Amino acid sequence: MPVYTEKKIAEFKSGDSVQGVFYIRESELKTTTTNNKYMNFTFADKTGEINAKLWDWDEENASRFRAGILVKARGSVLDWQGQPQFKIDFMGKVLDSDHIKIEDYIPSAPYSGEAMLRFVKTVIQEKMQDEEFRKITSFIIEQNQPALLIAPAAKKNHHAVRSGLLYHTSTMLRCALTLSSIYTFLNKDLLYAGVILHDIGKLFEMKQSDTGLVSEYTVEGTLLGHIIQGINYVDSVGKALAITPEKTMLLKHMILSHHYIPEHGSPKPPAFPEAELLHYLDILDARMYDMEQAEDSTEPGCFSERIWSLENRSVYKSPALYKDR
Repeated sequence: MPVYTEKKIAEFKSGDSVQGVFYIRESELKTTTTNNKYMNFTFADKTGEINAKLWDWDEENASRFRAGILVKARGSVLDWQGQPQFKIDFMGKVLDSDHIKIEDYIPSAPYSGEAMLRFVKTVIQEKMQDEEFRKITSFIIEQNQPALLIAPAAKKNHHAVRSGLLYHTSTMLRCALTLSSIYTFLNKDLLYAGVILHDIGKLFEMKQSDTGLVSEYTVEGTLLGHIIQGINYVDSVGKALAITPEKTMLLKHMILSHHYIPEHGSPKPPAFPEAELLHYLDILDARMYDMEQAEDSTEPGCFSERIWSLENRSVYKSPALYKDR
């Protein structure tokens, strides 16, 4: 009988017998060429992801081990077509009695949701002077606080981690605070409100699990997308709070245009400077995040794998700059 060693996914090597706690990012019932059923998973932890197979399938396993939950598993690491694969010998659900802290086992933002939310609220209350922009932004944040604390910014792309949406938003907001002191002609209240609300539709676009990660989209999210959902939501809140229609329209345009071109989901490009800056803050933070992730998974002196979100570029990690990182 093999001796199983506690390891993180990034430490897995072919031939290892390992055990650990993992998040099921994807779960699918499949059939082999010989017509035998098996469970195909994507396991994740704070360090990475791996394909996992449970060959001893039964109907109970299919219903118990769905996407979006934490499991305890042990098994062996194999090499399959040049990629690591985890062959599961045993797996079971994580129970409350295990006293496991979710943030220790799933990809999470580097700061707590509570700390980032406090920062956003401080900006709203102390930096926004326009009463109506402050009112609508504060209302939306308060109304969605439980979901915001743990929501990711995506299912798979940038900031697809627990509290990733707040991490993305708060980082953009820090940039906006600095740049608005340089470009002093900008309306700071509109810029800050646009940054805070630009991705609010993602709360309705994706089905969020208790872990804060996402395994699938809602029906409305699939049909409409977070841009349209965000516009509709801000419009309804603006009317409910009797916000001046012009100001609500400006916020809706910022949400509408922040992807810049139709191919990326924005039917209209930015029509005023605050919306233009919002777009570039969004793309800057997304790309810096993706580049940081690529560097973290690359050895010094090497290039990363090609990154789809970076136009299939590889990221170089210089040994002179990152040897001590």
